[in-house]
Amino acid sequence: MKIALKRAIQIFWYLLPLFIFLAVWWWLTNKNVKLQFLFSSPGQFYHAFYLALFKEHLLFHTGVTAFEALAGFLIGMVVGVAAGVLLWYWEPLARISRPYIVALGSLPVFALAPIMIVWFGIGIFSKVMMAAFSTVIVALVQTYKGAQSASPAHLKLMHVLGANRKQVFTKVIFPSAMVWVFNSMRLNIGFALLGAFIGEFIAAENGLGYYIIKASGLYDMARVFVGITGIMALGLMFTGLVALLERKFLAWKELT
Repeated sequence: MKIALKRAIQIFWYLLPLFIFLAVWWWLTNKNVKLQFLFSSPGQFYHAFYLALFKEHLLFHTGVTAFEALAGFLIGMVVGVAAGVLLWYWEPLARISRPYIVALGSLPVFALAPIMIVWFGIGIFSKVMMAAFSTVIVALVQTYKGAQSASPAHLKLMHVLGANRKQVFTKVIFPSAMVWVFNSMRLNIGFALLGAFIGEFIAAENGLGYYIIKASGLYDMARVFVGITGIMALGLMFTGLVALLERKFLAWKELT
């Protein structure tokens, strides 16, 4: 009973800011046509959400954006982690690559959108590649830094025990890097959604980005907020999945 009560109180505190936001939103926009035009209203949002869900294929648009972001996220993470490990393994390559990595990391993904459209067309694949490019640099840098941050005491112990380079990597370097990799995964969730959204912003016929751009062109703020809510829901869902994976693969961390 105490556990259930504690959980209910925790849920209440989680939802309280949302209730306050909705109350203030309703109070400011109630019977104010000008503010409703600029910020919509809770009632208009609910009506737009209902129409989007049952008549405007909101779930389909959400699924398209989710696939683009998730596929790009996985590609970017795999390539970035592999590249980060390679840079740790071959330090001269890391020194040579550093300025190029910094240059690519500082490049706004929006600047590459027209190039991606030319190279990969206006289909889903171009949005996937936009999401992948948005995530790969963060994954690379975090993996490399994680490998470098391995405990010197553990490395010294492995050396004393006569471990070879492969054993040092699997027993010390890789677990140390994985902590940083999961941190990069949390960061890259937003970047992957951003890459997919920008791709849909440039050229698309489906997806939440397309839905938002179409609604904004009609000055329909309620539908814009519906699309934004869909993107936030995807971000929360992906973050929850990453948290589950982290608890499974980094269970040893709780014991240290």
